[in-house]
Amino acid sequence: MSRPDFEQSVGETFGDFICPPVPFEDASAHECCEVIKEVLGDGISPENFASVDDKDIFRLAAAFGRYFDVTPPSAEQVRNAFRQIAKRWPPGSLHES
Repeated sequence: MSRPDFEQSVGETFGDFICPPVPFEDASAHECCEVIKEVLGDGISPENFASVDDKDIFRLAAAFGRYFDVTPPSAEQVRNAFRQIAKRWPPGSLHES
């Protein structure tokens, strides 16, 4: 799998998990990735995602709320999105060095 596949999958997964409160029609894969990159930086990867902590989870939930101008999704919604991504994209799955 490639980085574009990973980023598309990440965006789609977050779109699924943060709706509601984010309106489903607004939570495109691209928009969700923009929010994630704003909080975690451009170098998102399975390795980075494996090391997110509660502070990152809460920052990301708040950022989704600001970006989409809605009540932020819960920390548990964001945490569940990361769990789902980890199942499909465990560390090392992109085979990047």
